[in-house]
Amino acid sequence: MPEPPPLPLDFETKCEIALTPEQQKIVLRETGREMNVLILSDEDGDITRNMTGADPDQFTMQAIHQAELLNEYDEDYHQYLQDLAEYQDTIDDPDEMEELAESSSIAAQQEAERLRLFYEKEAEACENARSIARIEWGKK
Repeated sequence: MPEPPPLPLDFETKCEIALTPEQQKIVLRETGREMNVLILSDEDGDITRNMTGADPDQFTMQAIHQAELLNEYDEDYHQYLQDLAEYQDTIDDPDEMEELAESSSIAAQQEAERLRLFYEKEAEACENARSIARIEWGKK
């Protein structure tokens, strides 16, 4: 069964930075992705502490990079959904090995029945031959 792709952003401690309208336009122009918020890992808290003195433009390149990562993830996830749909379509398809085993089992049952009938007739023929032999030898 197909597995979904790992998330590109999985931060336990994060800092969400609202992008300015100009940054949003730049990200959209560069990547084709609308993005209002940049999410950064902030485990040590430095980004949050220094946010008041931060220049918004310093986050533009990071936002573009993150948008590109998210676009790649979207493509991978779309492929995963296609693979999953394809997998689900084949779930009900008969397994070739199961079909082979079933046909072999049916063939074996038919052969067993053919042999049973053959030996049943053989036993009947032997019994008839004995009866005839008793009659013929009994007269002597």
